[in-house]
Amino acid sequence: MTTNDYDRVRLGIEAMTAYVSGDNLMTKYMMERAESDGNLDQVADGVTGLCALLLRQLAEMTGKQELEILQEIARGLNRTEQREQ
Repeated sequence: MTTNDYDRVRLGIEAMTAYVSGDNLMTKYMMERAESDGNLDQVADGVTGLCALLLRQLAEMTGKQELEILQEIARGLNRTEQREQ
């Protein structure tokens, strides 16, 4: 992974850490990032980079193709949405 990829993923980890830590921390984090960067494009890019890395690792761990994993996630979300309705 290049330094640029490392920085992207590190930013994604920061954002997701704020997300799993609770709504107040995530809101504060996003406001601070928006103030310092002028927009949230870098945060979105970082989270995308993190998701891509996690998807690759999951594919390697399970022996499944990345597309297959994404389809399983989509089906799981669909089932959850149907149960909630």
